[in-house]
Amino acid sequence: MRRKEREVTDFLEINEVFEKSFVLHVGFNDKNHIYIVPVNFGYEEKDNTYALYFHGALEGRKFDLISSGCSVGFECETDCELKAGESACSFSTYYSSIIGEGTVCEIKELEEKKSALSLIMKKATGNSQWNFPEAMVNKTGVFKISVTSLSCKKHSRV
Repeated sequence: MRRKEREVTDFLEINEVFEKSFVLHVGFNDKNHIYIVPVNFGYEEKDNTYALYFHGALEGRKFDLISSGCSVGFECETDCELKAGESACSFSTYYSSIIGEGTVCEIKELEEKKSALSLIMKKATGNSQWNFPEAMVNKTGVFKISVTSLSCKKHSRV
């Protein structure tokens, strides 16, 4: 990381950035092309290891790439605000962001899918108590990114 003074390593602060971020951008390597999709997401951190969850269709380009077992990159950000300057070169942006890499797979077991969907809904709404009808869950693709590396940066107002 070039700007070490902006690096965040504290898991509570990293969790806060994940919590405040609304969209996760997931990048797939598709045969010399990059395919990036924005997704709503949920996450959990256990023993300083992260798992990220999102849902989608059980068909299409994203599903095909996930099924191929490719690695992914991801990014999320929050607290974005323009920092005005007196000249063009003195403008900047305040932000908090996370970038990382991981492996992605489809979750197939019913209860694990429901648990992941609950994490997604909790992040979006603050409520984790949802009923997911089995027929609907069976028609929904639920995916897990097992994070292998990440970095977090903040450029905050001081």
